[in-house]
Amino acid sequence: MTRAQIRDRILNALNESTSSPVFWSTTQIDAVITEAAEVLAEEAKAIRRTAFVGRLPGAIYYFTRGLAPDVMAITRLWLPDQNTRLTAVSIAELDAQNSTWATATGDPEYWFPVSWDCFGIYPHPTTGGGLLRVDYLAWPRTLLDDDDEPEFREADHDSLVMYGIYDGLMKRWDAPRALELFNRFMDQWQMGRARNGVRETQSRVYQRNTNPGSPTKSGVAR
Repeated sequence: MTRAQIRDRILNALNESTSSPVFWSTTQIDAVITEAAEVLAEEAKAIRRTAFVGRLPGAIYYFTRGLAPDVMAITRLWLPDQNTRLTAVSIAELDAQNSTWATATGDPEYWFPVSWDCFGIYPHPTTGGGLLRVDYLAWPRTLLDDDDEPEFREADHDSLVMYGIYDGLMKRWDAPRALELFNRFMDQWQMGRARNGVRETQSRVYQRNTNPGSPTKSGVAR
């Protein structure tokens, strides 16, 4: 569906005129559609993209703003020239297994999150060269006009309509019906997660043995 079709369905469900709505402007409805797309992208993890960044000499940390403006969360890192996927670990694991890990140099074998907009690699290269391939979850692009279509699967477009109706009902203080629509919206994003292969359980690389002294399953060497 186009943005105009999504907006019209929302307004029809709210018993509003699609050409000259009374309680909402088209600009307000368009803003709600944008908000719905961001919520759906975050909850269903529906939009995945790839970026490349050069491996810099001596660099341990990289900021996502240097990759792309739409990065929501990093999912995987690769060395494309070696066709090798880096293993995800935590800083706590690195500290526990090698107290001087920050000084280790060589081809990266692991990556670790630092904050929502920063990640690091271990070990780090001394000479640089080559690339890091970064797979990430992305925020949706902004719809530019009424003929533009959301980049979600067609099956997920109904979710945007449901969210818009929910928002309109909340503005009317019709909480019971709004809650019903929001529950349907949540059901839809759960289906979206399933369609996108997202599991609720933790990734295998994060399922660690918590017994004292046990090595991490990621195989980080001491």
